[in-house]
Amino acid sequence: MKTVTERIEEIMNANPGEIYSINDFYYLATKNTVKSVLYRLEKEGKISRLIDGLYTKPKYSEILKECSYPSVDSLAEKIADKYDWNISATGDLALNYTGISTQIPNEYIYISDGPYRSYEYKNKTISFKHTSNRNITSYSGELSILIQAIKALGKDNISKSDLEKLADFSKNIEEDLVKDTLKLPFWIQEVLRKIEVIKNEKITQFTK
Repeated sequence: MKTVTERIEEIMNANPGEIYSINDFYYLATKNTVKSVLYRLEKEGKISRLIDGLYTKPKYSEILKECSYPSVDSLAEKIADKYDWNISATGDLALNYTGISTQIPNEYIYISDGPYRSYEYKNKTISFKHTSNRNITSYSGELSILIQAIKALGKDNISKSDLEKLADFSKNIEEDLVKDTLKLPFWIQEVLRKIEVIKNEKITQFTK
């Protein structure tokens, strides 16, 4: 029969690049036992600690001859999952996701229904800023990002080019951008209406 250490090591070796928290192994042993095993495996160089409580088995690239680590985005998602928070990219990060900006921010900012928290990872800062639950859970992840990108641009700073890019981003959003967003501030509703019009025009042109 395999030990807890052997089972955890086997699981992580089989899924390089995946992020694991202590919670993921509670079915194998007690919290303290799991913490001790992960701590020991990290000290032995068999796994890597990303931040406190989160670990991975880095992927090794034969081409680059080096290990690669999880992205900042995936780590933020795992932190949220660990604490059962709902999150959405905001600010410059939302602008990057929607294609408005090609710059990768040094600070990855997310709105969250959890507490204010900040983490350092790979020379980047991951920040979670508390907001009311309805600002996140009322919409799909993609629509939440779209709304946050509009807010980041601001009421009087949205160009036709921005609307075109936001329309491209919105093509996979299942919600109705007009009917399902009536609780938002009026100016954001107006921007979403313009995006919906452009999106529908693109669909019409494509199907002709």
